[in-house]
This record gives sequence, structure tokens and C-alpha cells, in this order.
Amino acid sequence: MSERRNSRITVKDIAKIVGVSATAVSMALNNRGSLTESRREEIKRVAAELGYVPNAGARSLRGSFTQSFGVVINYFNNPFFHDFFMGLEDVTNKIDFSYWVSQTWDDLKQEQQQVRKLAQMGVDGLIVLPCSREISHLTEITSRFNIPLVLISHSLDDHFPAVVADNIVGAALATEHLLLTRRPVLHIAGPINDKSGIQQRYQGYCQTMKAADKNFDPNNSIFFVDKLRAKDGYEIMPSILNQHALPISLFVVNDETALGVLNYCHNHNLRVPEDIAVVGFSDIDLIENLNISLTTVAIPRREMGQCAAHKLLAQIGHPSELKQNVNNNEIIMTLPVSLVIRDSSRVE
Repeated sequence: MSERRNSRITVKDIAKIVGVSATAVSMALNNRGSLTESRREEIKRVAAELGYVPNAGARSLRGSFTQSFGVVINYFNNPFFHDFFMGLEDVTNKIDFSYWVSQTWDDLKQEQQQVRKLAQMGVDGLIVLPCSREISHLTEITSRFNIPLVLISHSLDDHFPAVVADNIVGAALATEHLLLTRRPVLHIAGPINDKSGIQQRYQGYCQTMKAADKNFDPNNSIFFVDKLRAKDGYEIMPSILNQHALPISLFVVNDETALGVLNYCHNHNLRVPEDIAVVGFSDIDLIENLNISLTTVAIPRREMGQCAAHKLLAQIGHPSELKQNVNNNEIIMTLPVSLVIRDSSRVE
């Protein structure tokens, strides 16, 4: 490779040549993370041959720890994050780290603005719940600002480290359970083109249904919602009932959407589980006056918070992480799930 001196060479350019993520390049150039020594040296060699010059502003920001994270989530009132932040604080409180939290309203433009604001504040790293598969703004953060990040709930291939639930297995558990009702088992799905976790739940449902019924037709069994809120579950129910006679069973993409389904049933005198059996996903802390307990797939949310913090600290190179058991060689860490059977699906 001929030597080139070009201050406009970026981390992304190096990543393309070596065949790794921009995050891996940043870790190698800053002697952080858990890359193999051979891969670290390869990245440094390519950077030197290209004449890579780090952004001076980014270098000054990374000169010392600010002892803070940025955390970007979809909604402040999302019940999923109650236990997640407990797990995060299990780690950060021991090392006197603080964190800033912002919400995106599940909107890409808001996400782009929030991650850039937090980066400009000089946080040591970012934990992000991505709302789409767009990665340009996240790559900018790791290259321009030299800030490591970890994704939660949804991965973006292997572009960035991530901590996710085993969505395929969880969906299979939910679907197999509902098949015991001997009714049509339908799926309320979310935006599968935008979020890997939602796509995996859809995938797990389809695989399980095809294994159980060779004539399974997804076009007649899957109903899509744009968002994953209670009102979306409520509003999709008329479409489902127009196409399917009772009784039916529903595997719902997440608990908040399932809550809307249960509210619809309550307001329209539909019996759960006699008319409609319901299984959600996540096992969030639902409101206390829920008229019936919800069967759901439990995600270890507190553990997800702990693992996200450990993986981020490992990228930063924080000394406290040297003794941790989290496998930081895994780009994507998948946490186990379990089915919690409650009243909403108990059918004799």
C-alpha cells in the first residue's frame, strides 16, 4: 500500500479496509477494549499507512475521564427501563460514574440530535436504544468524537457492540404455549424493517408456526403496528376481529402493545382468555389496576443494564472492568429469556 498523508482519512475508511467496525478501529487506536493483539496491530498499521490523523477536538475530549455516560432511550415513561437503570447503577455507583438520559420519542431525527448533544458534552461513552437501522450518526460519534457506544435491545449487525435478548427463542416459547389453546394463533408485530429485536420476534413466531402447520399463511395471521404503545394494540383489534372469528390467541410484540389489547377486550366485553388468549413480551412492571395478569416473555432487564455498563467501560478501558466476567469479545451479547405464564393465557 502506498503511503498517503491525508488528514481527512477517517476511522470509517480504516474500518472498510481492515473489515471491522469503526468502533473496533477506535478501540485499537486508543489501546482500549478486548481486541486480539494481532488485530490491534493490523488496524494501527493500516492507519499509519493511510496517514490517519485523529481529530484534535476528539483527542482533547478523550484526554481524561469525565466519569459520565450518555443513555439514549425511546421514552422516559417506558416501564422497561425501571429495572434496566437499576442494573446500570449496580455498576456505575461502585465507580462513582453518573449518566445523562435523553429520549427520542422513537424518532430518528431526535436520536441523531440527542447522541450528538451528549457527545459534545464530553461523555465517556454512550448507551443507545436505536429506533432504526440508520448508523451514520452513530458511526460519526465513534469516529469524529472518538466516543465508544453500546446498543441495547436492538443490534445493527456487528457494526457496534450490543446487549440484546434472545428474541427468537422468546417468540418460539410464546407461540408454542399459545398453540396449546388449539385456536388460531395470530401475531401483532412491530416495525420489523427498523428494529432487529422486533424482526427476530416475528421470525421466531413464523418459524414456530411453519413447524406446527405446513399450511401456515403469514398474510392472514400477522398484523402490523407502526409503534409499540398501548394505543397501537388497542387500535389494531378491530382489524383482527374483522378477519377472525373468536376464540383466538394473540402473541403480541411487546407488553405495552399487549396492554392496549387487554384494554380493548375489557371495554368491549371480550373475555380473556376465554375469547382471546394473550401473550406479551418483556415482562415490564405493568400498572397495578390491570384487570388481568399478563402472560409474557421475561427479559432480564437489570442484567441488561449491568452488561451494557460493563461492555461500555471495557471499551473505555476503565480499570474496574479488568476483573469483570462479562465476555467483551462478543460483539453482540444475547441474554436468555423465559416464559412467565399468567391468567391471560390460561386455557383448559
